[in-house]
Amino acid sequence: MTEQSAPLCRATGLVKEFTGAGGSPFARSTRFRAVDEVDLDIRRGETLALVGESGSGKSTVARLVARLMDTTAGTIEFEGRDVTHLRGRDLHAFRSDVQVIFQDPYSSLNPKHTVERLVTAPLRYQNRAVPGGARAFTRSLMERVGLNPDHSDRYPAQFSGGQAQRIGIARALAVGPKLVICDEAVSALDVSVQAQVVNLLTTLQRDEGFAYLFIAHDLAVVRQIATRIAVMSRGSIVETGERDRLFENPQHEYTRTLLAAVPRINPEWDRRRRAAENARRRAARAPETRTEAS
Repeated sequence: MTEQSAPLCRATGLVKEFTGAGGSPFARSTRFRAVDEVDLDIRRGETLALVGESGSGKSTVARLVARLMDTTAGTIEFEGRDVTHLRGRDLHAFRSDVQVIFQDPYSSLNPKHTVERLVTAPLRYQNRAVPGGARAFTRSLMERVGLNPDHSDRYPAQFSGGQAQRIGIARALAVGPKLVICDEAVSALDVSVQAQVVNLLTTLQRDEGFAYLFIAHDLAVVRQIATRIAVMSRGSIVETGERDRLFENPQHEYTRTLLAAVPRINPEWDRRRRAAENARRRAARAPETRTEAS
């Protein structure tokens, strides 16, 4: 397998167990397997969407791939290198290649820091110089994500939810990642803002060439952005396929159930709505036509 055809990131047999105890100090500890033997390939430059209902284990997989938590079993390879147990400087270097955009931008941005400090934090954390200086670097990134560069000295609370998420995106881009993990990155945003952020993510991927692992439960958003889709249920992946194939011909019963739950517009209702809207427009234009004729 050539380097070009090899996946950017490969997870094999991923397992994550959590141990808990009951309310009594004498209760026996129990194990819960949140991720159960998950295999996952992320190709260079693609968007792999990981979908499933809440509690299916999607975000846990994201955190394992990003090395934000340790695996119970299994391996994670990045560019052919085993990164499952990286520590210290090696783990810091890995952070340059893999960045995460979290669901709630406000909880992931330190409210006491300005945008400039937030965006340059990953570089400082890795003891890397900020190209061109912190102010110019931050202004450039803010412009790329659609924010006013003059607002680099503001704080997260001074931005809307969509703007705050753009700050999170700028911070992820600061270190030039090869893989960006979006953990429900648009689910907390209004529908109109969701569309804007998804368009921004698509544009940035086209310009920069990095891959996305896109965690989501909204299949309408997934259909807009994904290249491939992996469907997760109860800690396991039950189906993986190209986006259009999976939407048009799902093989697993759970996938069919998920797709059946997506709201659809009744074609007859939609036809009547458009007919009524056209009638209102014709009625609104009628007085103007009579005035011109007279």
